[in-house]
Amino acid sequence: MAVGTYKKGKLYELPITYLNPDPDQPRKSLDPQALEELVASVKTYGVIQPILFRIAPGSSGVISPDNPGGLLVVAGERRFQAALQANLETIPGICVDGNSAEIALVENMLRQDLTPVEEAEGLQQLMTQQQYTQEQLGGIIGKAQNTLSELLSINKLPPEIRDACRADRTISKSVLITIAKKKQARGMITAYTAYKAKQQKGKTVRQKNDPNDPQALCDLLDKALTKIGALDTAAWSEENKTSFAASLASLKAGIESYLLNRGT
Repeated sequence: MAVGTYKKGKLYELPITYLNPDPDQPRKSLDPQALEELVASVKTYGVIQPILFRIAPGSSGVISPDNPGGLLVVAGERRFQAALQANLETIPGICVDGNSAEIALVENMLRQDLTPVEEAEGLQQLMTQQQYTQEQLGGIIGKAQNTLSELLSINKLPPEIRDACRADRTISKSVLITIAKKKQARGMITAYTAYKAKQQKGKTVRQKNDPNDPQALCDLLDKALTKIGALDTAAWSEENKTSFAASLASLKAGIESYLLNRGT
């Protein structure tokens, strides 16, 4: 098929071998689990939403089985990768022209597919390539300049933090912006390390609070036995003693019933 026959805005059913990922694509990571789910969907239903594609710069002018790869995926990288893994021969695509970097970035942002780091890096790349001011870029993506400035500040984070967060969807944009406000890289690393430690501690606490977690239950029983052993009931009223003894008897009966039914 001649390259010149592709027209802007027209839908095509493209041989998948004609396509290559766009090097200007802002998405740098794909969630393996989400991609696996999409592959299963594509195998069953095919690719329902067309990708957006553009003609590769410097293309020879003819795209055929003998000269593939002359088209670039502008938006729909996950759908393209899923179609490849599902061994589809063709994929629906709409031809676009103009600023493909803008199209890819805005499309992904609207669908909320990018992590904060990917979004910040994509915006910075677009600013650099097109020599936009923050005000101009803010108008394109529909964000106030101060909001855009904060988002771009994520690019100030040390490479090791950005690398760790590029595919991490659990860390919020606001957290990264707060860390990026530290004046020196050392302070940013310290703040990020402290955040991850706090996050891990919270995860551990949540696991301990899981009513089905065996270790949490063992810890709970050990603490209860320690408290019971240290009790001083001398000042208790007879009513309190009777009530507590009844609770212990009920607990004992429950434990015996559990052991009898479950076995040990």
